[in-house]
Amino acid sequence: MKPERVYLDELNANTKSYKVKVKVIKKGRPKTSPKKVVYQSVLLQDDKGNRMRGALFGNQVEGYKDAFVYNKVYEIANASIKTSEPQWKSNPNDLDFQMSFGSNTIIQPIDTTSTVVLPEYQNLSQIPKMVSGEEKFDVLRVIIYIEDSPRKIITSPNRESYVRELLIVDNSFNKPVIISAWNDLAETECDTLAPAA
Repeated sequence: MKPERVYLDELNANTKSYKVKVKVIKKGRPKTSPKKVVYQSVLLQDDKGNRMRGALFGNQVEGYKDAFVYNKVYEIANASIKTSEPQWKSNPNDLDFQMSFGSNTIIQPIDTTSTVVLPEYQNLSQIPKMVSGEEKFDVLRVIIYIEDSPRKIITSPNRESYVRELLIVDNSFNKPVIISAWNDLAETECDTLAPAA
């Protein structure tokens, strides 16, 4: 029997045979957990606006690297559905479940003719001083300085974070702007920018 197409809010931990049509609305960077496990998350949204997190672990991060592209639409069938820990929800309206992808999972792109998502570059002066974690901005700027290495700071009792400052400039400001990169961005990501500074 072929699985029926359903919406994300119809799925739960007991759901076994199904398929959903979803759009990738967020694709996180690969990260390493304190237990040294590489993981990555994708945020999926169906046509009703329901949102569910998908989780990749270990070798799956590299194996599924090209399977999920930001802003593309897919049909996903038979991924395992598990209860999601509250701390992993990026929005209180996200569903309380997450997808885990395994050997029985089928992922097929639906819109293979769509065009490449191009950046929409903005001047620094157009970006608000305070933004939520959901907002993204495309900027093309000149980096004039990057701190040599991340600094360790204590953000709360028993919690360490790393921060690294970058000094950038564009033609919309008369002075350079300081950008603070935190944790994983302060390390590998800034190292790739350092030769340009």
